[in-house]
This record gives sequence, C-alpha cells and structure tokens, in this order.
Amino acid sequence: MMFETQTATLAQARDLTRRAAQWLDLIDFRTHAAAEPFSPSMSTYHDMLDPTATDAARLSACRGMQQKVCRRLEVERLEGEAIHVRQRPIDPYGLRWRITREGAALETIARLLSTAIESFQTCRE
Repeated sequence: MMFETQTATLAQARDLTRRAAQWLDLIDFRTHAAAEPFSPSMSTYHDMLDPTATDAARLSACRGMQQKVCRRLEVERLEGEAIHVRQRPIDPYGLRWRITREGAALETIARLLSTAIESFQTCRE
C-alpha cells in the first residue's frame, strides 16, 4: 500500500512540474527584462518537461525556478500595489487583487512548484 501511495505522489509531483513549466512557457517567463524567456534552450525546461528526466533533476529544476518565480512575484506585487494606489479602484470589500496579471499567473506557478517540491521531498524521506 505504501508503494502505491508513493507512486501516486510521484505522479502528482511530475504532473505539477509539467503544469508549472507549461505556465512558464505560456507567459514567456523571464527572470528579469534582459533574460532569455523560459524555453527549450534552457536545461530547466528539459528537466521539467522531458518524460525521461529523473525525479532528482525535476526537483532541482523546481527549486531553482521557484526562487526565480518568487523573486519576480514580489516585483509584480509591488507594481500591483502602486497601480492600485494610483487608480484607486472601487473596492467595497477590500478583496480586489493588488497585483499585476503576470503576478497572478506567477502566484499560481509558485503554488504548483511548491506543491511539487513538497511531493518530491515526501517520497525521498
């Protein structure tokens, strides 16, 4: 039973890694304005999407991308806050997002990466 659970957890981690990579590709993710976009020219792209990649390579790629995504996410949050202050949109419930569209996508990607990392680590223990 434990083997089946570990197998399912690894399958979930691989799927989350694939989804995160697809999002990164979809939004042409760049770590900064002058950086190359996430694409097949990067080793992390292959480590995250290649079905023959090892789980260790996937985990390493997820950790590296998570750091970069979270760094960019903070920039997008700050920009979103500045836009909110300038535009002062009607927000009677105080629930309007104060982040850019790209930041919202990066939040999703960060969650995917975080959950994938946790799943890989659970199986390594």
